Amino acid sequence: MQVKKAAEQLDMSEHTLRYYDKAGLFPFVSRNQNGYRDFSEEDLYWIEFIKCMRQTHMPVSKLKEIAELYHQGSTTKQKRKEIFLDHQQNLIEQKKIIDEGLQTLEEKFKLLESE
Repeated sequence: MQVKKAAEQLDMSEHTLRYYDKAGLFPFVSRNQNGYRDFSEEDLYWIEFIKCMRQTHMPVSKLKEIAELYHQGSTTKQKRKEIFLDHQQNLIEQKKIIDEGLQTLEEKFKLLESE
């Protein structure tokens, strides 16, 4: 499927898909006879993963590294796992900060209600 349909299916903008492509995140996406990207169902799963990781602020450069490692084969499994573990640890730390912020706000709300 072409960019427009893939973007609609993924609830993303065409611009974002093209940006990710230019950033090197889709080295595996084939092109049709006219040179247009032709996304498969499997490609869409990868893009969903990218979308999720970007929402958690994983840098495009890390996603590109993961894509490159994946295409090098199973010998890169450990390196990919390390990248994921690092990102997971960052998310755990961010969650702790967010939870603390939410708790502080809850306390502020209680103070404001008692005034």
